Amino acid sequence: MKILLIKPPEKEVYTKVPMIAGLAQPMGLACIAAYVREHGYKDVSILDCEVEQIGLDEIKDHIPKDLDVIGLGSVTPTLKNAAEIMKIAKEANPNCITVLGGDHISALPEETMKEFPQIDFGVIGEGEITFLELLQQLEKKKGFSSVEGLIFREKDKLVMNDKRQMIQDLDTLPIPAYDLLKMDRYLPPAHHAAFTGKGIQLSPFTIFFSLRGCPYNCKYCASKVMWKKEVRYRSVEKTMEEIDYLIKNYNIKCLEFNDENFIINKPRMFKLLEELKKRKEQHGLYWNCLTRVDSVDEESLAKMKEAGCYFVRFGVESGNQGILDGMDKGITVEQVKKAFKMINKVGIANSASFIIGYPGETKETFEETLSLAKEINPTLAFFFVAIPIVGTDLFHEAKEKGLILNPDWNGWVQMAETPIMKTETLNPEDLLEMRRKAYKKFYFRPSYILKMLSGIRTKEQLSFYIKGALGALSLIKKD
Repeated sequence: MKILLIKPPEKEVYTKVPMIAGLAQPMGLACIAAYVREHGYKDVSILDCEVEQIGLDEIKDHIPKDLDVIGLGSVTPTLKNAAEIMKIAKEANPNCITVLGGDHISALPEETMKEFPQIDFGVIGEGEITFLELLQQLEKKKGFSSVEGLIFREKDKLVMNDKRQMIQDLDTLPIPAYDLLKMDRYLPPAHHAAFTGKGIQLSPFTIFFSLRGCPYNCKYCASKVMWKKEVRYRSVEKTMEEIDYLIKNYNIKCLEFNDENFIINKPRMFKLLEELKKRKEQHGLYWNCLTRVDSVDEESLAKMKEAGCYFVRFGVESGNQGILDGMDKGITVEQVKKAFKMINKVGIANSASFIIGYPGETKETFEETLSLAKEINPTLAFFFVAIPIVGTDLFHEAKEKGLILNPDWNGWVQMAETPIMKTETLNPEDLLEMRRKAYKKFYFRPSYILKMLSGIRTKEQLSFYIKGALGALSLIKKD
């Protein structure tokens, strides 16, 4: 059975984002490829359209006519591109089976299947076992009612099977199929170049997961759509086995932990930090991570720095406590201030992400957010206009209140030029003006500019700051 897994092209979807977003491995596809290969399906390959710089107009030349199964993973912005690729595959070979997985179809399975008839099967949630069992049923030419986590067409109706339970022991999963990816082409987000002056080598690079899931209840977050609220951990031993594999086979120097919260389990984290510190000393391995302001403490941050952590990402979201409470974020403004005071004292570069235009936002609450951003003084700040990601509580709320403005899935990107939703009191131009003001007031402060310029040590850093300034200007100027 010949299987091709594809990451859809993004260049027709994203505009301003690629300038700073870097290029990350399609880890979901790599995990699925490794799993089915381990169970006997050896003829499997991955096509990453972004790494290959392949657009929709070129994709036909990269889909073999003797293909048996084509599988795509898609988030909302690339959904239409994924569907178009399936259409192209069907035109080339009507017998080719098309399978879609990812956040969007997991959130809206029936709607997605109805809108795109070229999708034969949808994989809901975690994909490894479901995709394998689908292949086995296809090979046996049997029915599909026994495959949990699957939606499919049966004559003129859709059949939604029972949900699949999450994989409890992540150690049973094989190392992702990195060998099917062009690992030398992947890069961290461009703004990480600001930290190379500290002896940090940013490539070869990979994103990395040591756990799945998040126990928190943030209404805007898509984590619950895929992983529910269940957190599952890989053992430190298996985590390090994979990291050692990456160092040995690809000379990896930079890891981006994409765990929902790196500090969620401190005893496990401290054990992991001991091992990461050894890899830093032996191989020059550095890494960054995502966590919450209510998870950090000075001891943890100091140990993280010793172990090679060069950058920590925080979701702050708002400077107004009422907005934070409305998000079910579960943090306070005082916790935000305390966390950034600690991390700046320890000396780890950091970022704060903020959401503009969450329901309840006003011009006054926005000013509180901007004031907080300047007070906590993160290394970098990102201001995103709210996106009601499909399947989230925010999506359902925005839909019920009639706040969604842009029904075109392609436009649901982080730096959208047209807001996807409004608030009860703010229109799209208000939101765009707030975003412009936020970037201008945060990045073009004399104190911030002097601080950044004083830290330049390399040509790479200088190049980053020039690109960063141009990127900020592109967000500030009016079209």
